[in-house]
Amino acid sequence: MSIKNLSILLIGGVIFTVLVYAGVLIYLTWPISELSISNSGVFGDSFGFLTSLFSGLAFAGLIITIVMQKKELSLQREELSLTREELSGQKQEMQAQNETLKVQRFENTFFKMLELLEACRKDIFYKGWVMMGNAPSYEGRDAIKHLYELYIDSFLHYYIEEGGYGERKKVFKEECKTEEGIVREYNEFYKQYGDELGQYYRTLYNVLKLVDRAHFLDEKTIYTNLVRAQLSRYELSLLFYNCLSDYGKEKMAPLVKEYKILKHLEPSVLQEDNMDIWYKFNVE
Repeated sequence: MSIKNLSILLIGGVIFTVLVYAGVLIYLTWPISELSISNSGVFGDSFGFLTSLFSGLAFAGLIITIVMQKKELSLQREELSLTREELSGQKQEMQAQNETLKVQRFENTFFKMLELLEACRKDIFYKGWVMMGNAPSYEGRDAIKHLYELYIDSFLHYYIEEGGYGERKKVFKEECKTEEGIVREYNEFYKQYGDELGQYYRTLYNVLKLVDRAHFLDEKTIYTNLVRAQLSRYELSLLFYNCLSDYGKEKMAPLVKEYKILKHLEPSVLQEDNMDIWYKFNVE
């Protein structure tokens, strides 16, 4: 029952009770022999019982009102609590959606960067030595393979005449058995062929940096493993020497070590005289 209906019922009940009580008194005292102030006072005093009754009822009504208000306040608190829980759930849901959007935006950028890396790889061009009047040219992975072989054969080795018939013997440079010698020779190699390799290595570095800075990712290695899977044996081998050099030691090498990009580098492709340096690089 609403408070409005209850109020009408109570007021109507009070009026009805007063009228009934007055009617009963008049009926019992009729006919009235004398109308005077004193008799009117006695008649008014006869309502004292009702006055006490209604005072008690008023107090009871006050108590009931307080109880009802308490109940309403309790319901309001429950509603507020439910509202807070609902808002909290919505907040968590929004946070989850935001995290999902972050990952989606990251993946869009990441895979576009992989496409750019592939494009940079295809742009690598190397023109070999003139042989029988022709100079063979290579692109993409083939160019990287021949550039790596060029670095090994022409920068880490030297040649001596042998046999007197124009035969030459390839000899590994003694100073290139040390990291300092490797760095010196690679720096010289990069001065000559950096125009071909520079964009490729800068793009590879930025792909790894993109993953490294994505702190919201739970498993970064999922993405760095994809990067590693894109690299051929010769790309990994040349990347190793790049990480030792002045061009890759400061920025590229820490990321390559952190995400084990050279994990599948084949030792057979490296120079035997550099294996100790390779093992040291992996341990550091």
